[in-house]
Amino acid sequence: MPSFTLSVALRSSTPLDDDAVDRIRAALRPDDPELRVWREPDRAVLRVATECEAADLDAALTLGKDLADEVDGACPGRVFEVAAMDDEDSQVWRSGP
Repeated sequence: MPSFTLSVALRSSTPLDDDAVDRIRAALRPDDPELRVWREPDRAVLRVATECEAADLDAALTLGKDLADEVDGACPGRVFEVAAMDDEDSQVWRSGP
């Protein structure tokens, strides 16, 4: 089955410090060794990325949206971007204004 990278971006309702990022990381998929969580320098955008296997890019994006729901549950805010990508292509979902 093909491998994909999933990426989620969420604008937090409050600024994030290192402790908040650590708490979110601990709450999200603790058994996922590929999971990465970090914040942008403006301290309001949280980014999460991991790897997955899926039948195709559409299925991978669906898994990315599932991850976005988990991120949204762990950090109050608004998910504004979900992406699934492999070495050759990518698919991105973006929320409206």
